[in-house]
Amino acid sequence: MTGIDYIKDRSAWEPEDLKQSLDWQYRFSAQDIIELKRALTECQKSITGLRDISRDNFPLNDVSDTLNWVGESLENDRGIVVLKGLPIEQFTKEELRIIYVGIGNYVGMPLKQSTQGEIIQDVYDQGENLYANSGRGTNSSNRLPWHTDRCDVVSLLCLNKSEVGGESKLASLTNVYNKIKQERSELAEVLCAPFCHGRAPFERDDAQPWYELPVFTQYEGKFASRYLRRFIEIAQEYEDVPRFSDLQVAALDYLDARLDQVDVCLDLPFEKGDIQFLNNFTVCHSRNEYQDSEQHARFLFRLWLAAYRGRDLDPAFKPLYGATQGGQNRGGIWF
Repeated sequence: MTGIDYIKDRSAWEPEDLKQSLDWQYRFSAQDIIELKRALTECQKSITGLRDISRDNFPLNDVSDTLNWVGESLENDRGIVVLKGLPIEQFTKEELRIIYVGIGNYVGMPLKQSTQGEIIQDVYDQGENLYANSGRGTNSSNRLPWHTDRCDVVSLLCLNKSEVGGESKLASLTNVYNKIKQERSELAEVLCAPFCHGRAPFERDDAQPWYELPVFTQYEGKFASRYLRRFIEIAQEYEDVPRFSDLQVAALDYLDARLDQVDVCLDLPFEKGDIQFLNNFTVCHSRNEYQDSEQHARFLFRLWLAAYRGRDLDPAFKPLYGATQGGQNRGGIWF
């Protein structure tokens, strides 16, 4: 697909926009925390595991209104929301898991994140090398390359931050698309045309080993991007995949470089109790390398969500997401 027009809505933010206005953040009130504690107590009476949690058994009132705003903001506004002030020290880890999945259920349907079927992924340094064949960013302290995840919404809850580094790096994909279209229109067109993407090592053996999907798409008036260069490069290992053209390599290089520049990239530190939500189709993310200490060891929970308000996707997303209609249970790890 070529010829996507400039994106002129509020998803095309620059870092300075988010610094000047914090309307994408919300701090939990004391009453909100009381409500979350009541929902936790109610939920614990009926569940045997995290997959049992629903809006019915994790009942919220005023906080539900806030979470409705989160879903609306992700789909139709900035594409980023940070909820602040969850008092981590007042709960056990298992209680925090219940609260986090309970909150997530008001934004979307929690998805499986591994072949073991976890709907919460623990994010901490397990000593893995991200650049090994089977390495995952959740298990490494390496700097992460720019990417989007395989879900509508990715969320992180910070239980503890690192001694040094580990800041989120965020970029509006509609903003970077606009800039590439203005500066190098021929490269923008290449990024709107199909690239071959390889599969992850943990995907089903019977899945086609590669599929075609543009980096930038627009379907029924809604922009959606999928970018993780590592998997575009993995596809080159298959003999039946066309070799990169010089223009394709130049387009990917320009995108990577542009994402790092100050008019695109927002460095966002994590504080304990922060819950970050991102629309994966309009916000790309990365992370600075980090170092832990005995007292400050970075530990986060991650949720992948299929958004209730999710947009319809270009049919080219089907091999990765399974379903392309918005509001469906789509994405995550299939097995």
